[in-house]
Amino acid sequence: MSLKRDLKTLLFVFSFFLLMAMGINVNASIKTYHQKGYALKGGYATHFVKNGNYAYIPKYSYGSSDGYYENSTYQNAPYTMYAKGGNYRRNAVTSFYLPVSYNWSGDLGNPQSVVISKSGQYAYVMYPEAKTTIVRYDLWKLHSLGVDTTNMASLRLGVRSRNPQIMSAIKFGPKFDAGHGQSLALNPKTNMLWYVKMDVVSRAPSLVEVSPNTLKPIKQIKFKFSRSYSINNELAIDKKGNFYTYVKYRMHGKSAGRIVIFKGQVKKNHVTFRAIKQGLANGQGFQTQGMGYNPKSNRLYLVSDGVISSVPVNRLNKLRPRDVRTTKFKTNLEFEGVAFNQAGLGYILTIRGSQLFTINNF
Repeated sequence: MSLKRDLKTLLFVFSFFLLMAMGINVNASIKTYHQKGYALKGGYATHFVKNGNYAYIPKYSYGSSDGYYENSTYQNAPYTMYAKGGNYRRNAVTSFYLPVSYNWSGDLGNPQSVVISKSGQYAYVMYPEAKTTIVRYDLWKLHSLGVDTTNMASLRLGVRSRNPQIMSAIKFGPKFDAGHGQSLALNPKTNMLWYVKMDVVSRAPSLVEVSPNTLKPIKQIKFKFSRSYSINNELAIDKKGNFYTYVKYRMHGKSAGRIVIFKGQVKKNHVTFRAIKQGLANGQGFQTQGMGYNPKSNRLYLVSDGVISSVPVNRLNKLRPRDVRTTKFKTNLEFEGVAFNQAGLGYILTIRGSQLFTINNF
């Protein structure tokens, strides 16, 4: 009997450390709901607004921001992305050079999405490949340390050296399965975080709710989107609590492809979506790179590399070409998302290296 107990104990200890080595939080308790039937109740778009076509065709080769490699990632001067095209031209300027290394070299170099708290105090950044899936940055505290003005390299340097002041402004969450990680979004109505757990394209994703305080998943709803259609890894939530995602169809000639937006709700742990019957004739770019929502302007944002388009929520299904705003930047950076605070200040996330740009009146 003693031998059996010893073997059971050894097996338990071995399993525990194996799970930890795999990056799984064995103490995580996530309530899972398995939804029956399909989430999509209204099928497809029937007509398309003829918005302007400003996409980069073909897709450009990815590059890095000024000084990233020249300064061994420790950039200390802001980088400006100038608008070069589109019908709504706005420039963006670096506010924060985010860390690219924490546990090992480059482990934070590939963030996939960003959320800004309503107050603008916190930035939540999702790192699906790192040991910490969501990192929360206290932008107010970092600003008080001059990280976004006179000492822009200090955030990366401080994380490398574990500087107590810098580290006190950062909360590292646990590791969990984020899928592709491109869809982190804030529900302004409940102040909770959500994301779609899936790869780049899926017909059977999971919608996951995350605490903005613990940075841990609380619950997930596993559902089938449609019998016929797949969705991309995009998500935005408006101030009324409506969920949005979109798909971009294949390129056609000089167009990046049509866009179809889906509007949905989560009620009693059940997900439903319906297609907005009017789509966009011209997608913003070759590769979809996220979705955002501006609570001040009440607009949805569709992100691609170097190009972002937006549409007013209150004119969905009755869009005019001029309602679709597009900004095309003079850049070859890889875009990873856009987010806004309550006042409407925008933040654009890019990589090589990881950084947050701010953009006004966007």
